[in-house]
Amino acid sequence: MTKTIQKWCWALLFLVVGVATANAQQPAPTLSANFQNTDLRTALDFFEKNYSLSFSFDDAAIQGVKVNVKFKNLPLRIALQRTLRGTSLNFEIIDNQYVLIKKTDIPNQQPETKPKPETLTLCGTILDAETNEPLPGAIAYIKNTSHGTTTEADGKFVLEGDFLKDDSLIISFLGYKQLAYPARQQVGKNCREYRLHMDVFTMPDVLINDFATDMVKLASEGGFHFDKQKMPTLPGWGEPDVLRSLQLLPGISAADDSGSRLNVRGGTPDQNLVLLDGIPIYHTGHFFGLYDAFNPFIVDEVEVWRGNFGAEYGGRNSSVIDIAAKQDYGTKTHWGIGMNLLSLQAYVDVPLKKDRVSLLFAFRRSYIDGLQSTPYKNFFNQIFQNGRVAFQEKALENDKFITWNPVINFGDANLKLRWKGRKTRENALSIFSTGDRLDYYFSYDDSTNFTATGDVIAANNFGMSWHHSADWSPNFKIKYNVALSGYKNDYSFNWNEKDRDRPFIFRYTTSNSMTEFDINLHHDWQVSDRHRLSFGYQFMGQESSLVFRDTNAVALEGHLWKNDTVRTGLHTLFADFNFQATEKLDFTLGVRENSFPIRGLFYSEPRLSFNWFPFGKNMEAENGNFRLKGSLGRYWQFVFQIIDFRDIGQGEPLWAVADDYIPAQELWQSTLGMSWENKTSLLDMEIYHKKNQNLTSRNLRVETGFDRGWNFDGESTATGLDFLLRKRWHRFSTWLAYSLGKVEMQFPELNGGQPFPARHDVRHRLNWVNTYSWKKWEFSANLSMRSGTPYSIPSVVQKPCPDCTADTQTFGLAFDQLNAARLPGSARLDLSATWKWKKRRNHGKLGLAIYNFSNHRYTLDKDYLLETPALDQPQTSYNLKELSRLAAGATPSIFVISEW
Repeated sequence: MTKTIQKWCWALLFLVVGVATANAQQPAPTLSANFQNTDLRTALDFFEKNYSLSFSFDDAAIQGVKVNVKFKNLPLRIALQRTLRGTSLNFEIIDNQYVLIKKTDIPNQQPETKPKPETLTLCGTILDAETNEPLPGAIAYIKNTSHGTTTEADGKFVLEGDFLKDDSLIISFLGYKQLAYPARQQVGKNCREYRLHMDVFTMPDVLINDFATDMVKLASEGGFHFDKQKMPTLPGWGEPDVLRSLQLLPGISAADDSGSRLNVRGGTPDQNLVLLDGIPIYHTGHFFGLYDAFNPFIVDEVEVWRGNFGAEYGGRNSSVIDIAAKQDYGTKTHWGIGMNLLSLQAYVDVPLKKDRVSLLFAFRRSYIDGLQSTPYKNFFNQIFQNGRVAFQEKALENDKFITWNPVINFGDANLKLRWKGRKTRENALSIFSTGDRLDYYFSYDDSTNFTATGDVIAANNFGMSWHHSADWSPNFKIKYNVALSGYKNDYSFNWNEKDRDRPFIFRYTTSNSMTEFDINLHHDWQVSDRHRLSFGYQFMGQESSLVFRDTNAVALEGHLWKNDTVRTGLHTLFADFNFQATEKLDFTLGVRENSFPIRGLFYSEPRLSFNWFPFGKNMEAENGNFRLKGSLGRYWQFVFQIIDFRDIGQGEPLWAVADDYIPAQELWQSTLGMSWENKTSLLDMEIYHKKNQNLTSRNLRVETGFDRGWNFDGESTATGLDFLLRKRWHRFSTWLAYSLGKVEMQFPELNGGQPFPARHDVRHRLNWVNTYSWKKWEFSANLSMRSGTPYSIPSVVQKPCPDCTADTQTFGLAFDQLNAARLPGSARLDLSATWKWKKRRNHGKLGLAIYNFSNHRYTLDKDYLLETPALDQPQTSYNLKELSRLAAGATPSIFVISEW
C-alpha cells in the first residue's frame, strides 16, 4: 500500500471515530416554539431546521392540520405532546432524533403524566371485513405494555391487565391493516366485533432516510431486503445503482471492478438469477458492465439471496436478485428527471383511475457518445486497456494519417401498467428493454496506402411479464406470473485495404441469442398458526442460438463455422413447508423436482433451513433479536456463459443452454451463521461451503494464447466467511462488510488435473461505508480494500508452424501452472457530497461523487502478448510483452435528480 493510501485511510479513521464519539454523547434536545394557527407541516419544518430532528409522516394525514401552542425549553416528548394536542395524530420517537407521526382515531389528549394503572378487562371478536369469517391467531394488545393475547378458532379474545384507560388497543393480523382504539372506549362494554381489511401494499413502519445502514434488512428466509427509498448516494458513484449497492454486502463483489458482473460467494456472473418483475434478465449491465441496466427511478424493492434461497426459485446456482418496479397506485401524477456526466433519465407515473389503475413509463439514454468527458475516458480506458483498441490508440499519438474512433451508447426503457380487480385481486403488465452498442472504426490512409478495420458489438434484452395476485381466503394466497425474455448479442469485424469504396474485404461475425418463456404458478397456504405450505408449478422453455461465420468478398467465399440452435423445456414442481416447532425455532423443508425431456432425466433439489431465536423474537426490545441459522441445499443450473471477447479486449458473453450433450451444472451448498438486529444495529455472520460440478472450461477467463478446449467436466469448491456490521447514531451511520473466501477449480485436461485458484479468487475483501448528515447535506465515504486476484505466468516454447515459409517452427506460449501468481492487494477511497432540497411540489438532490479519490491505479488483471516475426521471415526471435490492466484513476462525477 502506498504512503498516499495510508494517509487517506488514517484520515478517514480519525474522522469516523471523532464524529461517532461526538454524536454518541449528544443528549436529547429541548424545544421552544410559538405557533399561532400554524400549519403542522410548517411547524415540523421548523423543528427539523432548528433542532436537527427528522420527521416521517403521511402527507394526507397532516394536510390541513393547524396547531396553536407556545412553550419554552421543554423535553422533546412533552413538546411534541403539546404540539399535537387536539389533533388526531400521535408520535413515536427513535434515537432522540427520528420521529414517526401517526394517525389515531381520536384527538390526542394524552396527558404528560399518567395516573396509577388499574386492572381492566377488554373482549371482542376479530373478523375479516369482507368475508365476515373469524381470524384465528389475530393479535390484540395494549401498545407500549406487556399485555396482549391472540384470538381463538372463533376469532374471540379476552384481555385483562393493569393498563390505563387512555392507552391504545391495537388489533392486528398478518396481511391486514392494523386498527387502533382508545382502551377507555372499550372498557365496560359488551364484547364488540373488530373487522380487519386486507392490506395488499403495506408500508413498513420505518423511517425513510437515505442512510446506507438503513437500506437493508434481514429477510425471514435468510436473505436481504433492500428498500429503494433508502438506497444511499453511493460513495464515488452518486445516484443509486442496484447492483453496485449489493456489492456493499459481504460475499457479493465484482472481481473485475464492474458494476453488474457479480461474483457471489465464489460463483460466476452467469450463476446469478436476476429478475425484474418476474422477467429473467440476461443483459444486466451498461457500458460493458460499468452500470447496471435498471433505471433507479423505477426500482421499488430488491430481495437478495446469496444462496440457500427457497424452492420457488431455480435455474441458477449462486444467487437470486429479485427486483420489483414501483407497485403503488397513488392519486396524483408524479414525474422526475435526472442526469450525470454520461446519461440522462426520466420517468412519469400517471394514475389513470384513482387508487385503481396506474401507468409508469421510464427511460434512460447515454448522451455523450464520444470520448468527451473525464468519466467516459477513464472508464473506457479501464475496460479496453489490453486489447486492440488500446494498442491502436497508442499509434494515434505519433501518426497523423490514423483515424481512431470508438463510440459507445446505451439505453433502457420501462413500461408498467398496474390495475386492481375485484376485492384483493391485483394485476400488472411490465415491459423492459435495454441495449448497448459499440462502433469502433480504425484506419490508416496516407493517400497511397489504405487499411481500415471496423468492429461492432450490439447487445440488447427485451422482456415482458404479466403478474396476478389474489387472496382467495385469509389463509390462502396466490401469485401467478408469465414472462418472456429475449437476449441478442451480435459482433462483427470488417477488414479492408486498398479499395476505399469497398465496404470490406473480409468479415467475421458472431451471433448469439437466448429466448426464455416462463410460467410460474405460486400458492401460499397458512395451514395453521404453526404450519405454512408454499407450492406450485413452473414451466421454463429456452432456446439458444450460436452462429460463427466469415466472408471473403474478394474470393467470394464464406464459411459457417458453427451453427447451433438448442430448444429445451423444463417442467418443475416445487414446495416449501415451514414448521414453527416452538416460539423460538422454525424449520423449512423444500424441494424442486425438475423434468428435463431433452435428456430424459429428472433433477431433484432438496433444501433444508432453520432459524432459532434462543431469546425469543422481539425487535422492540433493547437487546434486539438474536438468531442462529443454517441451511443445506442442492441446486441445478441449465444455462451458462461462454467468454469469447477475441482481440478487441472486451465484449458481451455468449449464452448457451444445456442439452443432450452439455450437462446441467450441479451445486451443493451449506451455510451456518448467526445474526443480531435491533432498530439501529445489525450484526450478521455466516460461513459457507459450495461444491459445483459439470462446469465448462469455455466460461474461464484466461490469458491470451491459452487453449481452454471445450470441456464440461470441471468442478469448483468455494469456502468462506461473511461478516456484516452496521450501526446508526445521531446523524451518523457506519457499515462494515468483510469477506474471507477461497475458490478453487479443477479440470482433468487443465493444469495437469490439479486444482488451481479461480480467476475471481479474492481471499480478502472489506468495505467500510460511513455517512454523515448535516441539515440538507449528506456526506459519504467508502474505503474498499481487497487482496489481489491470481494470474498465470507463461513460458515461451517452440511449436510447429505449417504456415511459415522461411521456417518450420515458431514460438508460442505454454502455461505450466494456472493462476500460480497473484497480483498485489489494493485500496480505494470513494467520496460523495449531496445537497438535498424539499419544496411543496418538488424534491431532489444535487451531488458530487469522486471515484478512487486517492488516484491509486491498482492492477485489475495481467495478460501477456507474444510478438513473433512475419510468417515469411525466419522465426529466430520473439518479444514477450507483459500487459497490466489498471483501474481507473480519480474520476469525478456530478449528478442531479429532481422529482415532482
